[in-house]
Amino acid sequence: MLYFMIMILLLFVYTVPTLRNLFAIPMTYILQPVIGFDFKYPLFTILGAALLTGFVNTIARHFFTDYFGMAEMQHKNKKLQQRYREAIHSKDKTEMDSVRAEQSKSMQESMKYTQQQMKPTFVTLLLTVLIFAWLIGFMFHASHLTPPTTMMAYPFSNGSTGDMMHPFFGFYIWIGLYSLFSLVITYPLQYSIKLWYMTRSVKNEGNYIRSAGQR
Repeated sequence: MLYFMIMILLLFVYTVPTLRNLFAIPMTYILQPVIGFDFKYPLFTILGAALLTGFVNTIARHFFTDYFGMAEMQHKNKKLQQRYREAIHSKDKTEMDSVRAEQSKSMQESMKYTQQQMKPTFVTLLLTVLIFAWLIGFMFHASHLTPPTTMMAYPFSNGSTGDMMHPFFGFYIWIGLYSLFSLVITYPLQYSIKLWYMTRSVKNEGNYIRSAGQR
């Protein structure tokens, strides 16, 4: 419910100028001197904001994620699905009922892992709201410069340019770019951290077992 309320807040920030300006004040003093580039390179500003939110969200989620527990749960669910297919093939109703009961328990455990992983999202979403509110005002100001700095050349456009402030289905094009940058940044970073953590944990566990065996 809290997650839903924060999403509603994000929508209000997007549509209500007074609320948007209020939320933008902290980021104006924090981010404007760092990634504002004096309104000259708004595309790099969007990229910088996406880097910041993607990094913070991924790192915060990392500390609340049980990678080994989730991997074990995925393996268990895969085995249950295999058993269920075999039960359907053999028309074993008793086995089918047994697998359904285990799948129900497994679903509850999966929900616990998901809820645990979502805990930091409530805080990081608020950071996203602040940055997003600042970006809206930033892009609006950049679009009213002479000449506007929100114009950019698109790939395969033969030198023609387009305005990142152009509305598309009710949303500005720069919002799509921000979302795209966030996705491109977040998933590789999340996978890299997961791989590093699990590799290091397995290696440390192996060293501990060898040391204990030597003693």
